[in-house]
Amino acid sequence: MVNGTPVVGVFISADNGQNLVWVYMFLLKGLLIGLAVAVPIGPVGLMCLENTVSRGKKAGLSCASGMVLADIFSATLMLIGIGLFYDTIEAYETAFKIVTGLIFSALGAALLVMRNRPTKSVSSRDVAGLSISSFILAISPATFALMLFLFPALGLTEQARPVPVILGVALGSAAWCALILSAGKFIRNCLGDRLPVFKLVVGILFILCGIVGIIATVLG
Repeated sequence: MVNGTPVVGVFISADNGQNLVWVYMFLLKGLLIGLAVAVPIGPVGLMCLENTVSRGKKAGLSCASGMVLADIFSATLMLIGIGLFYDTIEAYETAFKIVTGLIFSALGAALLVMRNRPTKSVSSRDVAGLSISSFILAISPATFALMLFLFPALGLTEQARPVPVILGVALGSAAWCALILSAGKFIRNCLGDRLPVFKLVVGILFILCGIVGIIATVLG
């Protein structure tokens, strides 16, 4: 006992309990944001799935790590104050979308050309390259736009506790990436010798995503 108060009571006071509830609330809200941002299967999610199926779990994990880091980075910017960066993002939004569309079209074309070639083992350089490329591609105006809606909708402002929110975003994004990796492993085991067919389909989807993105940007 401390000053007549049980030791447990010293550490679990009413204030501490209330603070803990707020921490869990921020964590849960961050988790919801991480899932909401990650769940739509866009080109980056498709890239993660394709690398898992074609090159194995190590390549898939590399892509997934880039995706999760991109979501953490985006959430951190939101908590710092997206208004500080929004003008810059908006100024280069069109160019960013066109370049991203060209990159995905090029990735799709590369998959079509190399679909029948044997898959090489994943080197340390490949791991770094996949992580960096998926990180860059996952940071998109669409992600910021979705977060701009979700943060105020969930009552998260610049005064929100950043650590539990960012941790929640990371957990939500990582949970969805884990599902993508599991799906990729399952598909890889089922395909066997039909892996080139999968690469063909994914390559076409990449090209379509790139072309549609470019056309939508130009016409929009």
